[in-house]
Amino acid sequence: MFRLLVVVTVLFMTTDAQQYHWTWQTTDNLPKVPPVHNLPSVHLTNIDNVIYYGTISIGAPPQNFKVVFDTSSPYLRIFKVLKNPVALVRTKNTYIRLEFNPYIINKSRLLQVRYLDYNVTGFLSNGTVNIANLNIERQTFLEVVNISDEHILELYSNISNRKFDGLLGLSCFDIFTLNEIKPVFYNMIQQELVSSGIFSLYLNRNASADLGGKLIFGGSDPAYYEGNLTYVAVTRRGYWQIKIINIQLNNFTWCEKSCQAIVDTTTWKIIGPEKDVSHINRLIETNSQGSVDCNRISQLPIIRFNLPGFNWVNNTFVLTGNDYIIRDPHDKNTCVTVFRKHESKYDDYVKWVLGMPFIGRYYTEFDVDRGRVGFALAKNV
Repeated sequence: MFRLLVVVTVLFMTTDAQQYHWTWQTTDNLPKVPPVHNLPSVHLTNIDNVIYYGTISIGAPPQNFKVVFDTSSPYLRIFKVLKNPVALVRTKNTYIRLEFNPYIINKSRLLQVRYLDYNVTGFLSNGTVNIANLNIERQTFLEVVNISDEHILELYSNISNRKFDGLLGLSCFDIFTLNEIKPVFYNMIQQELVSSGIFSLYLNRNASADLGGKLIFGGSDPAYYEGNLTYVAVTRRGYWQIKIINIQLNNFTWCEKSCQAIVDTTTWKIIGPEKDVSHINRLIETNSQGSVDCNRISQLPIIRFNLPGFNWVNNTFVLTGNDYIIRDPHDKNTCVTVFRKHESKYDDYVKWVLGMPFIGRYYTEFDVDRGRVGFALAKNV
């Protein structure tokens, strides 16, 4: 779920939040991508087209953790107990934890990460993190011990009664580093575990398929997409944020003077302004609960997202009813729209969130080196 990070605070230390606007420039002096068969990757499990997770390990001997990969946050956060976070006890001017987790290797510094509508508190720890058979040494992560709104984590545990051990942030621009806290992919690059600052994502929209998806480090795999990748510049360094020229359905247009969007791997929704989303859902004839007749999916209209390309060439990405209508994970006989309004007051600068329905339709490449996001029509694998 997309949660825009706004403040990071180490207790007794404060770091001012900054916003950046970034113009991408071409460079030819970049490392070559290795052959596709050499690219490290993580196989993903698809749960009802609403959550995709993979397995990583931490420590020595390694312990496995199921994590959701999160392009809207930079941090690796591990929480072993979802419903009963470990309580914190304050003694004079410091905090102590009430139980010891054996995968913790490093120090007991307390970090608080503040989001727009909830706070996360945890201890900074570090050790070896293994992902896609790559050992990232001295990786700092957050051992979550308290969350101000437990509903945030229950969103992951209640769907299909699956529990998850954490979130691995893939927003890896260097403005999100705080002292030694570096994103996992940032450290992969610094430790020369990948030959290019690219990762890419294939999400299988067939929830019953053996391969739920694939996260690839160091490049992209044409086996999972058709044609060539079309690139869109990142407009705000720190998030995978891009510009939308406009959105069209039949004769209606939204975002007429362009708007900003986040590409987010953790939400099963496409999130937008309440007025625009309500209009779209009326046009596709959803009821008051956001449901549609499952037999009508093939008859639903095409929705076009027009995005700016390089060299002043704009590109159109379409979603069909099969893309923006999914089976309700709690009632498989009900079909629901993925177009949803903002659930909290996000940054006014960001109007839309392109979540898994968009990424499921379009194989997505995230290019740190060049500051761009690439899209290509995903294959049915």
